[in-house]
This record gives sequence, structure tokens and C-alpha cells, in this order.
Amino acid sequence: MVIGLGPMGAGALRAAAATGVRAVGVGSPEPASFATHAGPFASHYDSGRVTRHVDATWEWAEFARQAIAAYPTIEERSGITFHRPVGVVYATNVRDEIAAVESVVTRLGALGIAVEQHAAFHDPRVAIDPAAVCFVEGAPAGHVDPRRMTAAQLACAQLDGGRVVRGVAVAIERVSGGWRVYLHGGDTVDAERVIVAGGPHTAELAGLPPVPPLDVRAEVVVMAVVDAAEQARLAGLPSVIAPVDDPQFLDVYLVPPTDYPDGSVRIKLGATRHAPVAMPDAAARRAWMRGDAHTADLAALRRLTEALLPGLRAERWETKPCLITDTPTGLPYVEHIADDLVIAAGCNGYAAKSGDAIGALASRLALG
Repeated sequence: MVIGLGPMGAGALRAAAATGVRAVGVGSPEPASFATHAGPFASHYDSGRVTRHVDATWEWAEFARQAIAAYPTIEERSGITFHRPVGVVYATNVRDEIAAVESVVTRLGALGIAVEQHAAFHDPRVAIDPAAVCFVEGAPAGHVDPRRMTAAQLACAQLDGGRVVRGVAVAIERVSGGWRVYLHGGDTVDAERVIVAGGPHTAELAGLPPVPPLDVRAEVVVMAVVDAAEQARLAGLPSVIAPVDDPQFLDVYLVPPTDYPDGSVRIKLGATRHAPVAMPDAAARRAWMRGDAHTADLAALRRLTEALLPGLRAERWETKPCLITDTPTGLPYVEHIADDLVIAAGCNGYAAKSGDAIGALASRLALG
């Protein structure tokens, strides 16, 4: 059984079902309204996440390699497309990070994955710090639609006999032969083995044995809705990760124009704060996601977007709240916390692109 059906949980369910075992996943649907939602939230309620191999950490590059390699199969089997291979520019002006990325790029090259290193990235539509070193990766790097990706993963799991239960797991307890999971409303599900992939809400599951340290922080993304003319001007733009000289933010990531469920086409930008905003408990996390405090960052994030894309013309701007779950190592936890009970948690802001591979690792650990 898998608790939580974001990219990691959906990946775990897909991998488990593919082995032929009886597999069930429990996860809440995307809320119709954040403001009135009382249950857990997830940050994959979105249509644009950067996907790439290039990274400063080999483990994340390897997770990405495994996940990206599976994208075509997931799309073909499910009939749901989610991958847009427009390429990525990864820029940094930090000396240690440059050296770390160079090392990873060398290892990727040995696997046939090419990343070019340039003193600068030349595209008049994009303004990156001229002091930054740019690592340019072509397709299949680009971006994914995490909403559609999780739907595709779950569709594949169901094709292999997996079952999806739309509900909220609130508690777990050890019973003879395995574990019993209690759902909001009173229903229960028994399973021999359980994977908990609850994202920022992982440690909130009542009865769960102690989990390793998970620090949840708030993040804000800004989205610029662009018209057909601006879409045409920015056609072919890659995803971008770049440093910024800003008192509030350290770096940014940008997803080029992409379709959203409401029919709009949006550019999305997220930024890493110098000083993270901690979300230490369930009440704080729900208040953040339900509230409108995120709108306070609109002006600053709009300024960063317009600086990165000079001359950008947007029909309207809006912000959305997110939650990111960090670990002390910067890598996810995939481990037993009790017999036949595995957690897959700690996205560190990287898991959407690699969730299928991390989930598959959790499945192998649980079943093996």
C-alpha cells in the first residue's frame, strides 16, 4: 500500500503494480478551493516543473536519468503526455557549485548524456548574470506537467491491476500480518507492506513511528499569463535556472510558456529565499496554503521575471503558495522506519522530475 499519490507515491504505486503484487494507493484529490480545504496539500498541483540531468549532486542526476528514461513508456502506456523536451540552461556563479556541476557533467557524458559548458548563454530574450557559467542541456531536458505526470503514473498502475483510493489517510497502526491504515471518514485498509509518501505532511500521520528530520518551508511561485503574440516571441525558450543579485532571493527557476488547465498559457518562476520561511507544524502549513500571504511576494517575483526575460508582456500576474520538504543531506529519505513500513520523503525542491525513480526505489525496498 502507498500513502500519498504525488510524483513519488504515484511512482511507487506504478512500480509495485508492475511486479504483479496487489497494490493500492491512497491519496487525496486536488482541492477545488485552497481557501476552504481542510486536508493535506501537495505542490504538484501545477503544470510546469523543470526536468534535467545536469546538477551539482550526482544522486539527483542519477535519479533524473532513471526517471527521464521512463517518461516515454509512461506516456505511451497511459496515453497521457506530460513531457516537453525544450532543453535547460543551468547557470551558476558559485565557484564550488561550478566545480561540482563539471564533475557531474563528466559522469553524465560517460553515459551518453551531453551537457555543454559556456561562459555565457546567448539569447536576446534571456538576461543571465554575465559572470555566471552556463551549462546547456538539450532534449530530453525541459519541463514536465506534474499534474498530468502523476495521472499518467496512476493510469499505468491501474493497467497493471493497481487500485487507487481517493481519500485522506489519518492514522496507521501495527496489526497481525501487517499494518492498518485509517482513512478520514472511518474506512480502513489493511496491507502487509506500506510506503508513506506524504510529502510535507508525512510526519502528521497519527501512529507513524518516528521519522528522520523533515523541515518544511514555504515557497511562492509567480505566473505570468501571456497572449498569442508573446507565446510566439518566446517560442523555443528553454527552462532556466539562474542566480540573481537580490536581497531576498538567491536564485530562480523559470518554466517557459506552457498550457494550464484553465486554457491559459503561463510562464512560471520560482525563487529560493536567502532566509527560508519555516512551516513547523500542520496548522502552519494549512494556514499558509489556505491563506493569501503569498501575494506579498508578487512585486518582487514579477521584478525578477521581467529582469530575466527583458521586454516580457503579460496579460496578468498571480502568485501561488507551495510547500517544500527538506532533509539535512539534501537528498530524499527512502528507508524502513519499522518492519514492512517504508517512507519516501524529502523532495528538497527536486522531486517532481525524479519522483518516478524515487518511488520505484521505495517500492523495491518495501518488496525486497
